[in-house]
Amino acid sequence: MKAFTRLMRIKPLALLLAAGVSTGALADAKGSEEIVQFTPHDRLFSVAFSGDFGEAVGEAGLLLQTTDGGKTWRHEISPPTQASLFSVAISGARSVAVGQQGLILVRDGRKQWRKIEAVTDQRLLRVSMNKAGVAVAVGAFGTLLKSSDYGETWSELKPDWATLYQSEETSDFAAVRDEPTLYVVKVFDDGSIVIGGEYGQLNRSTDGGNTWTSVFRAAAAKAGSTPPTVFGMNFRADGTGYATGQEGLIIMTPDQGQSWKQLVSGSQASLFDIDSTGDGHVFAIGMRSCLFSTDAGKTWQRLKALDVGLNWYSGLGHSDSADGNSVIAVGHSGRVLRLAAAGN
Repeated sequence: MKAFTRLMRIKPLALLLAAGVSTGALADAKGSEEIVQFTPHDRLFSVAFSGDFGEAVGEAGLLLQTTDGGKTWRHEISPPTQASLFSVAISGARSVAVGQQGLILVRDGRKQWRKIEAVTDQRLLRVSMNKAGVAVAVGAFGTLLKSSDYGETWSELKPDWATLYQSEETSDFAAVRDEPTLYVVKVFDDGSIVIGGEYGQLNRSTDGGNTWTSVFRAAAAKAGSTPPTVFGMNFRADGTGYATGQEGLIIMTPDQGQSWKQLVSGSQASLFDIDSTGDGHVFAIGMRSCLFSTDAGKTWQRLKALDVGLNWYSGLGHSDSADGNSVIAVGHSGRVLRLAAAGN
């Protein structure tokens, strides 16, 4: 077993070796709890689950994993990179993580991470992978990569961004001239893909990324201003999905991203990620704000738990064994939280 480092709260070595990285030092009376805490200089950006196995990635090669649905976490102290990792995706026993300067890591069967030869030097901000091993990574300035072999090899896709983003509302925007930074992506098991980010637009492809159709455009707050950026997006197995972004933007789709409707969040916060469960619970989190809904997004409340109203969190996810009332959040100081809506 590897040793564990950079814990702010030190537990006896025997306990650390048995349980991995798990502080469990802070909890509130409503069911939310802090599971992991690193130093104030650490950051976690993304978390993903497959069954009860989960991984979280962050700054300077920070890598965590759990095998019990997020109850305890282990820290990989000898990562293959010191660059920041912004997103991780899991499909069966295969994991893909992406980050700075086109960095891509893969691993099989929970073995050691391996670096993949870079295809771009642009920052990769999100990755998604389906059961067949089709993976898509998106990032800065229209960077769009695709793999058909579980992330082993990649090629670059180059949509006609100017045509795709052209409309009466966006005719004067930089999106028409430049390439929009992409923050969200989802590859479905049928091969369809949804991407989006800057200028509040989501785009969908049904032919592997050869052609794209705009399926959602957020409205600008006022004439002449730029629409809010979409930062986070998650789908359930039944095809229901939610996305979120600047100015309290929350949108929902019932059909794998073919159609979207905007929900009334009652917030102006920048919301970086969103996650939902089949029983109607939806959580959205971001900059000093966390919202939750118990009725599939029809109404929203502020979650008053731990420090979510004081700091930032950028990733949400849940394991198969988690109850519908809670999710795992990751963010500043390398913190991993379990957030519960009960008793808010």
